[in-house]
Amino acid sequence: MNKSINIFDTKIVPLRKKKTRLRYRVAVIGGGSWATAIVKILSSTLEHIHWWVREEEIVEGITKFGHNPLYSSSVYINPEDVYISTDIRKIVARADYVIIVTPSAFLHKTLSPLKKSRLSKKKIINAVKGIVPESMQLITDYLRSEFDVPVSNLASISGPSHAEEVAREKFTYLTACSENIELAETIAKIFSNRFVRTTVSKDIMGAEMSIVLKNIYALGAGIYSGLGYGDNFLAAYIANCVKEMEKFINEVSRNRLFGNMIGHGLTVRIAQMEMNMIAEGYYACRCIHEINKTYDVYIPIAEAIYGVLYEGHNVQSEMNRISEHFI
Repeated sequence: MNKSINIFDTKIVPLRKKKTRLRYRVAVIGGGSWATAIVKILSSTLEHIHWWVREEEIVEGITKFGHNPLYSSSVYINPEDVYISTDIRKIVARADYVIIVTPSAFLHKTLSPLKKSRLSKKKIINAVKGIVPESMQLITDYLRSEFDVPVSNLASISGPSHAEEVAREKFTYLTACSENIELAETIAKIFSNRFVRTTVSKDIMGAEMSIVLKNIYALGAGIYSGLGYGDNFLAAYIANCVKEMEKFINEVSRNRLFGNMIGHGLTVRIAQMEMNMIAEGYYACRCIHEINKTYDVYIPIAEAIYGVLYEGHNVQSEMNRISEHFI
């Protein structure tokens, strides 16, 4: 007699339609929280990702356990979705699109093993939130002058996006920018999934400069918060920051070659530890101060923060002084 089968003892696996993924050959350069979040996004849209990291510890963590042990360690990355290595030449050689996600203070050192020919024919997507301190250039200006990457091959991806929220699949908006609108649309496609919506823009310089200034103004917001100012004041502060940002970007945009004309010979002391968003703002503050020597735009908020950070001005009196001029 055949033994009866209890359906409650069986595991029923629902049929699932296999998801079609894009076949672009993409490399991600960087191993921090934002880089890990970007790999998380791309693992849902691409068949495979090539990933360069500095630390062998990250390679082992992803390969064996599917987690980055140093940054955003709760995020799961399927090891079958990525080829990860500490050999940047090998990773770049495997890709047509290269997404750069290293702290700006380490960008020059990170890319130094690469010859110009390694990047000049690639589509380069900047996801760095800062300025190259050695040359006082925006990232895409640096890539043009250092690696001969044509404007048509340059793009940026940015937005109000915390890496930890992307990692938790919180709904996020990004913007893909490039003077080559077809490239921007391709990047938007790569970066769009069920929890990320990506729009396109041609104003790549404006987007990059806005990010740099945002980090500076975020430092100011932190200073005011530490001094005990409330939300009402901070709202006025942010409104004035937006006006100052618009004024500065409009002035700078009149000369698209500014990144190649200024800052030569200037150096910024590069920290020997991995940098975070606050450090980006610290370095960006001096960069903007030096750039503005050429344009002489009235940016009292950014200059006041520079005075506090680099010239030892009294925090309370300096921040009180600029707040008196808020509109």
